[in-house]
Amino acid sequence: MKSPREIKTEKIDRFKGLVEQSRAMILAEYKGLTVQEMEGLRRKLREVGGRLTIVKNTLARVALNDLGIKDLDGDLEGQVAFVFSQRDAVVGTKAADDFAKENQGFRLISGFFDGRRISLDEVKALANLPSRAELQARLVGTLVAPLAGFVGTLQACLREFAGTLEARAKKLEDEPEGRAAA
Repeated sequence: MKSPREIKTEKIDRFKGLVEQSRAMILAEYKGLTVQEMEGLRRKLREVGGRLTIVKNTLARVALNDLGIKDLDGDLEGQVAFVFSQRDAVVGTKAADDFAKENQGFRLISGFFDGRRISLDEVKALANLPSRAELQARLVGTLVAPLAGFVGTLQACLREFAGTLEARAKKLEDEPEGRAAA
């Protein structure tokens, strides 16, 4: 059986791994939320490539300090949940922000993004950005639009040419035989 110290060390190491693998980390206070509400948030986050975890503040502080992140110490007060965005920094943040809007017991505090602490305002700004998938779709649309216009122009030219040939063929059919041969 593992000693309490070994268990704490494993929790710290697991938390450090989550921080290192994530593109963004959001800290949120969760007071008075039911297990079902928290599981709903976990489910939403899993769908978008995020994760919610709760670790004792003292263990989180040790893990973050081990990673050289000391500016979040002041945010580790009360019941703190950690939302990790693993694939895309925006989608996990957006899911947490949406959940906070629907549930008064879940309040965003701050975050950690791009190697630094970000304020609540910056967290909300990050949540309002389009996701990576949305940006890629916009880029593809922007690149395809001129090509689609070009294809449309070519099709119009071909339709006009086909219409002209058809009209000429009809005119030739309608003319008397002797005149067409001349």
